[in-house]
Amino acid sequence: MTDSAKIKIIYSIVAVVSLLILGLSWFLTTLKKEQLSERESIIDQGKIELEELNTLSSFIELERQDGTPFSIEELNDKVWLAVQFYAECPMCAQRNASELLTLYREFQNNPDFRVVCLSVDPESDDQEKLQEVRDLLEVDPKNWFFVKAQREKLWQYMRNEMLFADIRERKEPAEIAAKGKWAHDLGIQLYRGSVLLAHWRDGSNLDVLRREITASLSSFNKE
Repeated sequence: MTDSAKIKIIYSIVAVVSLLILGLSWFLTTLKKEQLSERESIIDQGKIELEELNTLSSFIELERQDGTPFSIEELNDKVWLAVQFYAECPMCAQRNASELLTLYREFQNNPDFRVVCLSVDPESDDQEKLQEVRDLLEVDPKNWFFVKAQREKLWQYMRNEMLFADIRERKEPAEIAAKGKWAHDLGIQLYRGSVLLAHWRDGSNLDVLRREITASLSSFNKE
């Protein structure tokens, strides 16, 4: 089986599962809203206060899925989401096709919004694989970037500058088959320019991050 076929199978399976999960989530969310509507109407939600968690002190030269150069510095006037990923990772596929794609579809029409997927396996993630994932997700290469760099240099940058968790190589065949070769941070980071504002953890409430993106875009546009 070719790498391209593997990627298509991974994302196809994830797409079906994600649709089932989203359907159930919609039903439960609607039910909860109906049950709490009266109470929510009298609660002052307040404004989201955006807290600066970290500021990037340097930038790294990267390469997009089409081979063109790219630097994180280009995002200084954008609100953007950053994630670690690699093309053959089934766990990345699940997150990308559900949480990340959900957020992207909500904010993709805002000219100040971007999504950046940083490859943890750049030797394997060639242009063909990266564009394959982009096509499967049906995202616009103008505001969703798949990028890579020399592996050790990028790993160090993501750990020391972006504060992602350490990456390790899985050894057990069964674990590799289920979760992929590389164990890495599956969180979603929210940046406003070079400032890290939030780090959504896998499995956490997506509404919190959604509100922070909205607040960040609003405050960014007013500056």
